[in-house]
Amino acid sequence: MSVSVLSPTRFLGSISGLLQVASLLALVLLLLKAAQLYLLRQWLLKAVREFPSPPSHWLFGHNQEFQTDQELQQFQKWVEKFPCACPRWLWGSRVSLMVYDPDYMKVVLGRSDPKNHGSYRFLAPWIGYGLLLLNGQTWFQHRKMLTPAFHYDILKPYVVLMADSVRVMLDKWEELISQDSHLEISEHISLMTLDTIMKCAFSQKGSLQTDRFLTLPVLHRVLIHTAMLSCPSQEDQGTALGSISP
Repeated sequence: MSVSVLSPTRFLGSISGLLQVASLLALVLLLLKAAQLYLLRQWLLKAVREFPSPPSHWLFGHNQEFQTDQELQQFQKWVEKFPCACPRWLWGSRVSLMVYDPDYMKVVLGRSDPKNHGSYRFLAPWIGYGLLLLNGQTWFQHRKMLTPAFHYDILKPYVVLMADSVRVMLDKWEELISQDSHLEISEHISLMTLDTIMKCAFSQKGSLQTDRFLTLPVLHRVLIHTAMLSCPSQEDQGTALGSISP
């Protein structure tokens, strides 16, 4: 009976061969991915070529221009130089078309294209697949059922509450404008929207906008924590979807 023993030289040689094959496969995959990103960038460049924009880096896009605290002022310069719309490259193969002309927005909002679930995916376990996340025929059925609830005569009593929330926001703006010439309105509008919803839907007394401890980051943390606590299981989501499906 003979026993063959693999020598250390042959063993190391086999390991070296496997590493070479793995390196070759990794290089091929890397080249394929680079070609895919290149073709995607060329397709995006062709898609937004009708909208002029400042020169962008092939990899970092326009991120280098928005690294300071003067992002709003930089965006205002773009609006003055490039009317109607302007592409903003987030990185090499991703671009966002910023539209700030009312006529352009009317065309965009009037379309019924499928929603991009990337922005709302984290909400699905919390709010389920309702009017916000649905598409197609199911969306039209839900919209048809909800339309009577938003009739003008039904919304008229809430106009006073909405106007009160806007008035509180404008009063805060006047106070802040006297201190600084620039004002970031995103957080204020979000709080005003929440204030309006709380008054109209939950009969909230007073105004959330006057609470100096309630800011948008705090609100986001509260909502995320609430979503994690009340997140239904996949079985519950399937039961809920089955109960509302036609």
